[in-house]
Amino acid sequence: MNAPHPAKVAGIDSTVPSPAHTVASAAAGTSPATEAPTTDTAAVTDASGTPCAPGALLQDRLAGWVSDLTTLHELTERLVRTGTLADGLQELLRAGAALVGARRGLVVLEPADGLGPDTTVGLGLARADLGHIETVPRSALSYGRILDGLPVDEGGVAEPDLLAEKTLDPRHREVAARLGYAASYALPLSAEGTARLGAAVWLYDEPAEPAKRQRHLAGLYVRYAAQHLTRLLEVERTRSAMATMAEELLPSRLPRVPGVQLAVRHRTGPRGGGDWYDALPLPDAALGLAVGSVTGSGPSAVAAMGRLRASLRAYAVMEGEDPVAVLSDLELLLRLTEPARSATALFGYCEPALRRITLAGAGH
Repeated sequence: MNAPHPAKVAGIDSTVPSPAHTVASAAAGTSPATEAPTTDTAAVTDASGTPCAPGALLQDRLAGWVSDLTTLHELTERLVRTGTLADGLQELLRAGAALVGARRGLVVLEPADGLGPDTTVGLGLARADLGHIETVPRSALSYGRILDGLPVDEGGVAEPDLLAEKTLDPRHREVAARLGYAASYALPLSAEGTARLGAAVWLYDEPAEPAKRQRHLAGLYVRYAAQHLTRLLEVERTRSAMATMAEELLPSRLPRVPGVQLAVRHRTGPRGGGDWYDALPLPDAALGLAVGSVTGSGPSAVAAMGRLRASLRAYAVMEGEDPVAVLSDLELLLRLTEPARSATALFGYCEPALRRITLAGAGH
């Protein structure tokens, strides 16, 4: 009779190694007259040799599978609730530490495509501790071999007793003794169909290594985590590119005008937005001030914002003393060039010497 195969949970294959049990044949010495010629008997025992019923064995296996699936389900649920790359990496370290029985660890993010971001995040390790580890030659570290693309065992790279290894790099020995870790276990941060993101390693305070079952569960979790982190990485790259684009389209610094103090605060959403501000010196010691917003978000909104801001600057230089004319020209330009888009703008013509400002607003 075959045990039922539990369904997949959160995209993870539920297959795990079966617990160790012993199946022994019936004791020899039975007389031929008392033997059943067509029936084989077997006694099922547990790992300690105590007899147990076949139904109990099946229940034990099912209970183990359910327990493992429940644990993976809870950990992956926590992971998918992370919305930033930094939070996802921290959750990966915490969950991995719980699965392999470690207290500390670090993950080195180094995408194989070379586009970054490259960073190192620690669990239970201060920034100075990470700095000490980074002074060890990369080839002497288990996760360094993973990052360099060297072949590693499917079950990860375990170093159960670092200080007992005679071939251990002297600098690695010194750092391990300084930080108080005696063993490590590393896994590549990658999944089928995704490029390598980096490597994760967990550190043990005493000589130790994860059991076969722990390695299996940790491998399943890390492969799933790699898929989620790949998505977060793309979001992070997009967010960074949008922020850089917006910063380039906005003033790099505010102008210095005698008698005027300027300050600005600009915040945008994760996908980038079409909000802008501007301050530019005008003829006759005047100052033009503007804030505005283009509907929508993402690259198209940022690009439209850049076009409108540049046009408003040109209109302000030509006829800034009449804010209504400036915004009327801008509105006409928007209707002719981007009729499907709407925007809001406020423009002020400031005359510091007269302590006077003239404002005009237009938009939806």
